[in-house]
Amino acid sequence: MRRGLLRGLSFLLVTSFVISVTGCGGETPASPSPTPETPSSPSAPAPAPGGLALSDVSISQSSVNGQVQPQGTVSLTRAAPNGGVTVALASSNVDVARVPSSVTVAAGSASATFTVSTATVLNASSTTISASYGGITRATSLTVLPPALVAAYTVTSPQKGADACVFGPDTEATDCVLDGSASRGFIDRWTWTYWAAGAPIGHTTTETRSTPRIETKCAFFEDARGGNDAQGNRYIQMTIELVVQDRAGNRSSAVRRDARMYPSRLCGFSY
Repeated sequence: MRRGLLRGLSFLLVTSFVISVTGCGGETPASPSPTPETPSSPSAPAPAPGGLALSDVSISQSSVNGQVQPQGTVSLTRAAPNGGVTVALASSNVDVARVPSSVTVAAGSASATFTVSTATVLNASSTTISASYGGITRATSLTVLPPALVAAYTVTSPQKGADACVFGPDTEATDCVLDGSASRGFIDRWTWTYWAAGAPIGHTTTETRSTPRIETKCAFFEDARGGNDAQGNRYIQMTIELVVQDRAGNRSSAVRRDARMYPSRLCGFSY
C-alpha cells in the first residue's frame, strides 16, 4: 500500500512539472520581437579637411581696359588633398566682367588661376570678383575702363603720294589728306598740329579726315630745311602730330611723323 501511494505522488509531481513548463493550453511562449533599427539620417557634405581653407582671391591688375583679360588666382591655406579642391567663382556685375563658375586647385597645389573676361564699356565700371570654398568667401574688386585711346593716321597727297603735301595754289591750302580713321577708342575729336621750323599751327576737328591749312602763310616756311625726294624734287621737311580725345576729355599719346611739303614756287621758293 505504501508503494502504491509513492507512485501516485510521483505521477502528480511529473504532471505538475509538465504543466508549469508548457503553460496553459500547451502553447509555447512567443520569442521577443527584435528591436527596430534606427533609420540613418542623410549624410551631410564632407567638411574641408582639417587646416584647409580658402585664403585669398586676387586679380593680376586692379584696372584694365575693356576686352583685356586679366588673370585671377585663388589661394588655399595649404596644398589640396588627393582629388583636388573646387572653388566657386562669381562676378557681381557680369555686364562688366565674367568669370568661370568654378576653378579646381589640383592635388598637391595651394593655388589655381582663371581668366577674367571683360566687356567694352563707355565709362569706367567696377565689379567684385568673389571665390567661395568650405563656407569661406574672399573677394577683390576690378575696374574696367573704356578702350585705350590710340592715335594712328596717314598723310597722302594726290600729287606726291604718301607722307607728302603740296602747298597752294592758295597760300593757305594744301592738297594732302590727314586720315585718322585708323585711330582706336571712343574718339570725339582729332587734334592735328604741324610745323616746319617756326611755331606749330594746327586744327581740331570731329571728322576722321581733314586737310591742313597753313594760316601763317609764308611764315610757316621761315628757317625750314628740306631735301630732295627720289625723283630729285626739292621739298621742305615738315612734322605732323595727332592726338585723339574722347568725350570725357581723356587724350591719347601724341603720334608724330615727318612729311614732305612742296612749296610750289610760292613764298619765294624756286621749286
